[in-house]
Amino acid sequence: MNQIKWAFSFLGKSRYKLYAAYVLMILSTALMVIDPQIVKKIVNDLLYPMFEDASIPTRAVVQQLLPLVLLGFGILVLRVFVRFLSNLFREQASQQATFEIRQALYKKLSEQSRSFLMANRSGDLINKCTGDVEAINHFLCFVSYSIFDSVVMLTAVLIVFFAISWKFTLIELALAPFAFWAAITLGKKVRPIFGEARQQLSKLNTVVSENIAGNRVVRAFCREDHEIEKFDKENVKYYEMNLKANKAWTTYSPVMETVGNIMTGTAIVVGALLVIWKQITVGDLLVFTSLSWMMNEPFLMMGFLINDTQRFLVSCERVQELYLSEPEIQSPEKPVPNKEIRGDIDLEHVSLTFDGDPILKDINMHIPAGATVGIMGPTGSGKSSVFNLITRFVDPTSGHVKVDGIDVSRYDLQHLRRNIGVALQDVFLFSDTVESNIAYGVPDVSNDVVYQAAEDAAADDFIKRLPDGYDTIVGERGMGLSGGQKQRLSLARALAMNAPILILDDTTSAVDMETEQYIQQHLAARKKKATTLIVAQRISSVKNADIIFILQDGKVTESGTHQQLLEKKGYYYNIYRIQQGIATEEDLAAAREAVAKNTKTTAFESRKPEYTPAKGGVR
Repeated sequence: MNQIKWAFSFLGKSRYKLYAAYVLMILSTALMVIDPQIVKKIVNDLLYPMFEDASIPTRAVVQQLLPLVLLGFGILVLRVFVRFLSNLFREQASQQATFEIRQALYKKLSEQSRSFLMANRSGDLINKCTGDVEAINHFLCFVSYSIFDSVVMLTAVLIVFFAISWKFTLIELALAPFAFWAAITLGKKVRPIFGEARQQLSKLNTVVSENIAGNRVVRAFCREDHEIEKFDKENVKYYEMNLKANKAWTTYSPVMETVGNIMTGTAIVVGALLVIWKQITVGDLLVFTSLSWMMNEPFLMMGFLINDTQRFLVSCERVQELYLSEPEIQSPEKPVPNKEIRGDIDLEHVSLTFDGDPILKDINMHIPAGATVGIMGPTGSGKSSVFNLITRFVDPTSGHVKVDGIDVSRYDLQHLRRNIGVALQDVFLFSDTVESNIAYGVPDVSNDVVYQAAEDAAADDFIKRLPDGYDTIVGERGMGLSGGQKQRLSLARALAMNAPILILDDTTSAVDMETEQYIQQHLAARKKKATTLIVAQRISSVKNADIIFILQDGKVTESGTHQQLLEKKGYYYNIYRIQQGIATEEDLAAAREAVAKNTKTTAFESRKPEYTPAKGGVR
């Protein structure tokens, strides 16, 4: 099957260990078959003749018996050692393959665009990288090995049995078709159930992860009971699906076990009759009874192996879906040579459409290197989309986005983004030290650079007041810090990169006016003047910019300096008067009208799969 071939392809050089494990397992089976032959020789050639002929001295029998006993014991010890090595090699090989799969999946996830991550439930992605990968590991390590072991055992025992008595062997095999019928039927029943169960587990994980991430919101709105009810609903579904799979397994597995047990009983009865009819010897009967489990075991294990194989196939399909997904945005096959970026930015007739909705419409911007540019506009007017185009998180539907005169699609993605420092309004901090969070983009940077970036971002003072200063561990997602503190750490992280292009997406919305002024002064005084793009809602954030662009309904409707825009008496003028507290009713009405025209989703956002919460929730 395609899934099996794909999973085994990750073995790499460790496949030789797996081959060795299989060879050793065949050797172990061969040794297992030899032991009863020694017992047969003891019974037929030593004990049975002694019972029939009393004149044979016991000493002579013991002298011949001892080497055979020692040989049998030696074979037993050797078989245990060989089996141990076989298990060790297969475990090492399977763990190596699992490691490679997990690593490949994480790399694939890290390359995906945000739209992909938002279009897939986080719980589903986590489950694919954990639970589904473990199911693959279980198959590689145990299930596939057990299947091969069962085939080898069945082949070996059939060879031995046919060599002794073909009648006995055919009678034993007469019951096999019933076991195969039950096995095939079980496989068809459980596979779709396992697929549904895996999907449901992903939903369950999503509910848990969302509840943990939004815990403060849940408590603030007193929705604990609602979240518990939502979790219970998904949990019950998962429980019922597992019961359904278990019911199918318990229906057919007893058939296979019964066949195996009947075969054991048949071996004793038929073997005894053949001894009475003198068609086989007593030693042959001992071989039949001692090895009959090797014929029964595959049938007893068949239910478990088919059950686990179906789990593997479902999990492998889910993992392959993620592994084979291609990132929307990739580096070109032959990128332009990496060189120092100055920071000139041009948007030439750029349009952007998302799900059929126009986000940006024929945008033209020229931003010279070292300039500070402000971008304002109503919510949903496409401001963040401009930044996403420059960093190449999305590609334009038409037109060109250029940095230093070169289309961004021709740059190596890593080189382009290493030359852009980004501080977003939606701050994400890692569960690490403050210093590590600031130096995240440049982990090898000196402490002096980290401290200077923190000072320029007005973060140095509050960091020093933390329990361990810069060595303080920040809680997950910045728990324990205020919104303004997190924004300043995000800004410090962008500044530490000392990149020629700096993007600030409403970075100071949660800080007071004095702190914002302090940050602006320090940004202007930095030695390396970066091309700075500032998205903001407050006039104070952009009034000192070299040029300010106003976006409305995906178009640039105004541009100029602070004074020039005031003289135009358009959107910027109305917002200025509102924020200064001198707005008239006409100004407010104009602002409301501008907001009403900009209700579309920005290109950086993505529509998640529809999800229906528990009763009482909002769809």
